[in-house]
Amino acid sequence: MTELFFKKGDDKTLDNFIPKSESDFVEYAELISHRLCPYEKSYHYIALLKAVMRLSLTSLKAADVKDIASSVTTILARSVKYIFFSIEWEDCS
Repeated sequence: MTELFFKKGDDKTLDNFIPKSESDFVEYAELISHRLCPYEKSYHYIALLKAVMRLSLTSLKAADVKDIASSVTTILARSVKYIFFSIEWEDCS
C-alpha cells in the first residue's frame, strides 16, 4: 500500500513523512496533490475535492476557514482572468 503514495525520485511518502514546519506541510500538500491529480479527468473528481475540503475544514475556526476561502477565491479569479484573456487572444488572431 505504501507504494501507492510514493512520489517518484523521493523517499518521502504520505505514510512515512511527518510534516513539522510550514515548508514541510507545503511539501506534504504536494504529495497529496500528486496522489489526487491522476483522477482529475474523472466525473467525480469535484465531489472528491469538495469532500476533502469539507472533512478537513470541519474542526477549524471560522477565521481559518475564511482565510482558506479567500485563497480559493483568489485561485478562481486567476482562472477566470486566464480564460478571459485566452478567449480575447484567440479573437484577435
